[in-house]
Amino acid sequence: MASLLKLGATIALARLQLQAANAHYNIDPNYRIDVHSHPIPDVWRQALIETGHPIVNGTLFNEGFPVPDWTLTGHIENMDSYGVNYSTLSITTPGVYFLAKTPKKMKRLARQLNNIMYEYTQAHPTRLGALCVLPLPSVKDALAEIEYCLDTLEFDGIGLYTNFDGLYLGDARLDPIFAELNKRNATVFVHPATPGCADATLGYGGPLTEYPFDSVRAMENMLLTGQRARYPNVSMIYPHGGGAMPYLAGRIAGVASLDALGALNPATVIAQLKGYYFDTASAYSAIQLQALKAFSGVGKLVTGTDFPYVPENQAKPGLASIQTNGNFTDAEMAQINNQNALSIFPRIATKLGLSDPCDIVG
Repeated sequence: MASLLKLGATIALARLQLQAANAHYNIDPNYRIDVHSHPIPDVWRQALIETGHPIVNGTLFNEGFPVPDWTLTGHIENMDSYGVNYSTLSITTPGVYFLAKTPKKMKRLARQLNNIMYEYTQAHPTRLGALCVLPLPSVKDALAEIEYCLDTLEFDGIGLYTNFDGLYLGDARLDPIFAELNKRNATVFVHPATPGCADATLGYGGPLTEYPFDSVRAMENMLLTGQRARYPNVSMIYPHGGGAMPYLAGRIAGVASLDALGALNPATVIAQLKGYYFDTASAYSAIQLQALKAFSGVGKLVTGTDFPYVPENQAKPGLASIQTNGNFTDAEMAQINNQNALSIFPRIATKLGLSDPCDIVG
């Protein structure tokens, strides 16, 4: 009976996905859905401290950058200040994979964090959703957590990283994960991570420039291993305007046409790379936005803030400048603000009472 119920839930979600992908919701065009924001639960902060992440002058550092103070109340207040109506919460890098050498602790922390994020969403059900953190590289435990998050907690989607302690998206060991997500027509948010080669950062920390390039590495690896082509039903969001991908896609397509890399068809490569969704976090400039518009089209752009990691004095004016810097019409802004996100997060539409595309929120 339990298996039949789970199958029914999967089929229902697939139907929602199909409906959402073909729907245009009658929702206030200024209603803003932020797909990229991070809670910082105390249990996660403490786990980082216990595993030796440095504290400098009283401030915890992670991947070379300070971990901000955060509260749930402050998160909602910030949303109001930014003009954000709904945010999906995800645990930033390194998720729980910094505990990869102690799989039981990693599994336990992932479950704790998912339960905590669930509590946040229940406290603010029309303001917050959540993306499941997985205890990868333990594939077995990650599959169990996908089931728990999507079937029991009914999360909006799944959070992944460009690499998990050196295990990159595209690696065949992750095929069972993508097979499950593909079966479910799930939506995935891929947060960049620092590459295992510490020298790549030149000592400045991964978020400065290696995050954008690690997004390229993950997309490139998924291309060259064929993993993305094998699991096309997974909707995938890469943040920060896709990193360097809009600039490098043509080069990748050209080089991938060589026999040594599989003699891939350049047009097919470009189509695959354009098929991802890209958020606007730290991608507010005219150069970035117009490159994205030319590369992927407006239909693949979603709003992201990266709160609380991007300072307010950058993120708030950045959000306000998107339309001008991207030369977007009002209709295009409606896509970026909410329509594109609703098309890949049907559970958000349901929460907002938009199961019927004719319903109105405003």
